[in-house]
Amino acid sequence: MKTYDMSFIKANGLTTLLVLISIIFIFSLTLIFSFFENIAGFSNQEKLEYINQALTTLAIIIGGLALIINAYYTSRLSFGENQNVLTKFLGATLAWDNNLVTGINNTQKTLEEIVPERFSKAIEQLGNEKIETRFAAIYALERIAKDSHKDHWTIMEILAAFIRENAPVNPKYEDESQNLSKLPTDIQTALTVIGRRDSHKDPVNQKLDLRNTDLSNADLTDANLSRAIFVGANLQWVNFTRANLSEADLSITYLCGSIFYEANLQKAILPEANLQGVVLRKANLSKAILYDANLEGAILCDAKLEEAILCGANLEGAILCDANLEKVNFEDSNLQDANLIGSNLQNAKLAGANLEGVLLSTANLQDANLQEANLSRANLNGCENLELQQIEQAIGDHTTILPENFKIPQHWKY
Repeated sequence: MKTYDMSFIKANGLTTLLVLISIIFIFSLTLIFSFFENIAGFSNQEKLEYINQALTTLAIIIGGLALIINAYYTSRLSFGENQNVLTKFLGATLAWDNNLVTGINNTQKTLEEIVPERFSKAIEQLGNEKIETRFAAIYALERIAKDSHKDHWTIMEILAAFIRENAPVNPKYEDESQNLSKLPTDIQTALTVIGRRDSHKDPVNQKLDLRNTDLSNADLTDANLSRAIFVGANLQWVNFTRANLSEADLSITYLCGSIFYEANLQKAILPEANLQGVVLRKANLSKAILYDANLEGAILCDAKLEEAILCGANLEGAILCDANLEKVNFEDSNLQDANLIGSNLQNAKLAGANLEGVLLSTANLQDANLQEANLSRANLNGCENLELQQIEQAIGDHTTILPENFKIPQHWKY
């Protein structure tokens, strides 16, 4: 029978244990780097900070484990080869941890030093004569905005200024029935970058300034332009599909032919805006301000306009079938020949409105104010006639002009 030296057996077990710890350590490192490399929503600097914290924690755990093993075997073995192995392993682990932390800190410092250099170079290229260079500079600025939180808003303001400077509005644009010229690539790129920015980094009470710009034919699908200022801008034939324009200022803008399908225009400001022929199907215009706006021929099927203000607006021939118009203020507006079939006009204010020739079949007129409104020829031209029950649910008086076949309801005030 063979006999084995006990110290050899213990040393052999110690070696196996050290190898196992090393494998676990390397495997953990791989997982940490892989996880933070692929995770979205963090800048490079933020990833480095999280990796540093994770590695520091891992090093402390491994170091503590090594200390425990060292203490255990020290109590059982004499100072010899095994003790030296443990000491070397512990020293290497702690040294690696210190070097790693130092390396990451140096990387962070280097990143902070590189960002200003990248920023300056991108700004310089933004003024280059070649459009390809400007195109690359815009994307470079976008990357900096993602990596550097403090530079995010500055870059957005720079891009907005770039658009204002290079795409000024033409005073004669209102005389053009359609602008067929393509938007320059660098302007479209700058708009795209602004539209997909991380708006959570925007400072409070700061707004994108895009006033008096010519953005005709731009593609702003899904763009986040909440609270942006577009006063006096030429926005005709722009694709705003699913765009976020909540609380945006679109006063005196030219929006003919634009598409706002499922766009968010909640609380948007659009007084005196030209919206002739725009597509606002399924758009959210609740509490939007549209007084004196021109919506002639606009398509607002299934749109939400609860509590919107359309005083003095021109909606002649507009299509508002199945739209939610609850509590909308249509006072003194022109709705002649508009299609309001199936719309909800509950508690709407239609005092003084021109409803001549309007289609109101199946529309909900409960508590709608029709005083001084003109409903002559309502629901004619072969459409289903306006029902007496609809009129009786509304609010009116002797100033309300009803179709010839209707008598003023007895409960209306004279």
